[in-house]
Parts: sequence; structure tokens; C-alpha cells
Amino acid sequence: MLVVTEIAWNGGIRRLAVDTSRRSDAARWEDLVGRVPAQPPPYRVVPGAAVYHVGIDSHVLLVSEQDLTGPLRDLVVAVLTAGTDQG
Repeated sequence: MLVVTEIAWNGGIRRLAVDTSRRSDAARWEDLVGRVPAQPPPYRVVPGAAVYHVGIDSHVLLVSEQDLTGPLRDLVVAVLTAGTDQG
């Protein structure tokens, strides 16, 4: 299960999830997850920027918007695009 929570600069929250085990394109999702670095960039607070809480099964990453790059960004964008709203 992949879950991305986006906390916007104004306090707005949106949470979307993708249950990769139930998808016909599970291999694509496994590839996206496999490219995410094991150690994310250190979390840095930046006023006015969004924060992302990224759950990959039981592993959780906290990333600020300006540090969301490369494969981690690709995964977050994919979940925010294809995920189902978790309220």
C-alpha cells in the first residue's frame, strides 16, 4: 500500500492511496518504489512550502516540497494522480 499525504502551506490536507496488490500494473508500481532512495533527503522546514508524508508499506518518509525530486517525486506524483482519496 502506498499512501501520500500532502500538507499544503495553508494547512490544507489531501491524502491519496494506491493498493498496488490489486492493480494490473503492479510491476510499474514496484519499479517506482524500487527506484526511491532508501534514505530520503533530510527534512528541512521551508515556510510557505508543502510537506509530504509518504508511506510505502510500513516505511514512512517526510519530505518537504523543495526536496521532492527524482524517483521520490515520480512516486508521489503517480500516487497523487492515480490514488483514491483517503479523506
